[in-house]
Amino acid sequence: IYQCDWSSDVCSSDLDREGLRIEVIDKADFSMFGSGGSRMLPRAQALIDEIAKSVSDMPNKVKVRGHTDSVPFTGNQEARNNWTLSVERAEATRQMLERRGVKPDRFSAIEGVADTEPFSPEKNDPRNRRISITLHYTGG
Repeated sequence: IYQCDWSSDVCSSDLDREGLRIEVIDKADFSMFGSGGSRMLPRAQALIDEIAKSVSDMPNKVKVRGHTDSVPFTGNQEARNNWTLSVERAEATRQMLERRGVKPDRFSAIEGVADTEPFSPEKNDPRNRRISITLHYTGG
C-alpha cells in the first residue's frame, strides 16, 4: 500500500474495488486549491510531486477524481458550478502528475463528482474538498 507517512494528516490510502485509492484531503491548515479555483497551491504541488515520484514507474492505469464541498459556487451559475470546478481540479491534478513523470497513456479517467461522494456528512467540511488518485489493479 502507498504510504503517505510524511503528510498523513492530508493524505490517506485505501484499497477499494478498483485498486489503490490515494486521497489528498483539504483541511483547515492545508488547501490544495484557492476557494472556487483550480490553480494548485504550492504545498499541494509538492504533495502531488511526491505521489508522482512514487507511482510514475508503476504499470497501473490511473484515475483522477475531483471532489468539492457543498458550498454553492459563487459567480456565473450557468458557466461554472461545483461540477465544473471538480473536473477542473481533477484535470489540474492530472496535468501535474503528467509533468512529474506519469505517462499520458496511463490515465484511464479524469472525473469530477462535485459534492456527491462526501468524505464527511457535514456538508461544508473542508475534507470534502479533495482529490482521489486511483491506481487500478493490473490484470492477472
